[in-house]
Amino acid sequence: MTIVRRWNARTTVERLDLSTRWPLYVLSASEPLIALLVVGGQPHVRAWGAGLLLAVAVAHTIACVALLRANLSRMLGGAQPVARLVLLAVGLTAAALAAGFAAIPHYLDPSPNSFPQGVAVAALFCGALTVTFTPVLTSSQLLGLIAPQAALVAIAQAIGARGLGDQPLWAVLFVLWAVPVTVTYRSSFWYLSTAWELERSRQMQSRLAVAEERLRFARDLHDVLGRNLTLIAINSELAAQLARRGQDGAVERMLEVRQTAEDSMREVRAVVDGYRTTDLGAELSGARSVLRAAGISTRVIGDGDGLSRTAQGALGWVVREAVTNIIRHSEATSVTITLDVGQDAGTGRTAVLRIANDRARAPDASGGGGTGLAGLRERLADLGGEVSVARADGGFVVSARVPIVADDQATTAELVP
Repeated sequence: MTIVRRWNARTTVERLDLSTRWPLYVLSASEPLIALLVVGGQPHVRAWGAGLLLAVAVAHTIACVALLRANLSRMLGGAQPVARLVLLAVGLTAAALAAGFAAIPHYLDPSPNSFPQGVAVAALFCGALTVTFTPVLTSSQLLGLIAPQAALVAIAQAIGARGLGDQPLWAVLFVLWAVPVTVTYRSSFWYLSTAWELERSRQMQSRLAVAEERLRFARDLHDVLGRNLTLIAINSELAAQLARRGQDGAVERMLEVRQTAEDSMREVRAVVDGYRTTDLGAELSGARSVLRAAGISTRVIGDGDGLSRTAQGALGWVVREAVTNIIRHSEATSVTITLDVGQDAGTGRTAVLRIANDRARAPDASGGGGTGLAGLRERLADLGGEVSVARADGGFVVSARVPIVADDQATTAELVP
């Protein structure tokens, strides 16, 4: 039951990893058994040489499986295999070939229509060493390893059989054995690497989604609290001045502060829930009140009647951000807000909002440095619109254009980024 629970606790890609790599590890670990079968099939075998060959085969298997695991780890983004492990595997391969001479008499003598036992031992140990590099070498590099081995087999045939005669082409048989085994390992590891790459992409997508949500949350908090905190500061200052002068109105201003604070708490809760929208008419009315409270003459031309919910929501954010920036970053005495509907050749009916003030203090004419303006550009870009900021007659002009989408196509998702 413990094994089952551990298996169920693993992710899909982890299960795929185990199901792919461990059968290949087991296949590589069968090397001593194959060596035993090769030695056991010989009529005359030196016992001490056979024991030496099997001992070297076990050590060779351990080194090759460890090297295969290290190279697979490197393929999946791990560390480079230790050079000593590579040298150990190569050295044990040479030792296994030498042990074959000690175990099998007439090591290179062929039998009718079959490999000589020396070629079989060489194919076993050299092939086991070759597959350990399948995770890190390209297909052409692997073929480059197999080709010299096939050439050595052909040389062994020419020496042992003294010519081809009636013997099959041992080099061809070696290639027909080595290439499919190598391709099996290579394709399995490629499949495993692709699975892990997809898993990393999925995790990256999840992290990006979280980062995007954090950005949206920060942007919305800025949009919601910026104007309200500015309004609280203005009304608090006005109430303090009225109280110091002994004039009426301080209580009303503080009541407005309380109401604004309550509105802020309600809107922050809406931001957290992710379902907050804006209303253009309410934003225009709020902008008029805030600007007049700050001593700024305000004129509003046009209204949001007839606009889609999408356009109203987007332009409502523009009004809120622009008014907040006017109060914070300008010395304006008058503000004109103009809302009109025009015809654009590319997008059709387009709502155009223009907010102009008469006295700028901020030196940046591009308007690209503010977090709020950057958020507005992202918000409107998602709807196919745009926001621009420019100096004009000593002040700033914020212009926004939003395509008008029919109400039956507008969704809450379009209003809440």
